[in-house]
Amino acid sequence: MSAETTLREPSSARAERSCPACGQPLYGWIVVGSVDRRERERYVVDRCEECGLGVTRGAPDPIAVFESARTSLESGGEIEMRFANRASLQAGIGGDRWAALELPTQRIHPTPRSLTLLLERHGLESVGMRHPPFGRNQVWMWQTLLNGFTFHPNFARDVLRRRLTPRTARGRLAFAIDAMVTTLAALPLAVIAAPLEIFASLLRRGGELVVTVAPASRGRRA
Repeated sequence: MSAETTLREPSSARAERSCPACGQPLYGWIVVGSVDRRERERYVVDRCEECGLGVTRGAPDPIAVFESARTSLESGGEIEMRFANRASLQAGIGGDRWAALELPTQRIHPTPRSLTLLLERHGLESVGMRHPPFGRNQVWMWQTLLNGFTFHPNFARDVLRRRLTPRTARGRLAFAIDAMVTTLAALPLAVIAAPLEIFASLLRRGGELVVTVAPASRGRRA
């Protein structure tokens, strides 16, 4: 397999250099490979210095999820939305090896502030925002810590999902080393990751943002 990679660039740089949440300039944050190991594309994620929003460059309609939510709430009611929190402790630890990154399918990476602004821009309002201490965020923290010791980011998760095999790895030796490191470090890091993520959630820096959304006319700001 060729080692060449393709860097995915935006179709309209001008449109994606302004933050869709606050309108301020976007700057390059990280470059991340596709979650599918069979693809060699790499994606740029920009970030806003003002509100903290992360946006995958070149992603079609990065804020379409909010338009969809607004449409579904035209007759009233509430819905729950979940996002990986770019202001989380695990995001700060992981950087481009943050386990919550799922590119190219993941289009935005909000912070609590940028999420509130995005909701307001689409006629929506948060009636409750929380950082759950348990759930997939626990797995993200564990895998993020483990990523600091392996050649392949998200090695354990990708092997279990059959996204990564010795054939698609960087090399059979690298795969074997990562398998050994993961086996040895999995349990000790789980003992560290669980309380660390609980502590982060108590500080409102948990890995996942869960927001209950209603139309702005009847919502109550969180």
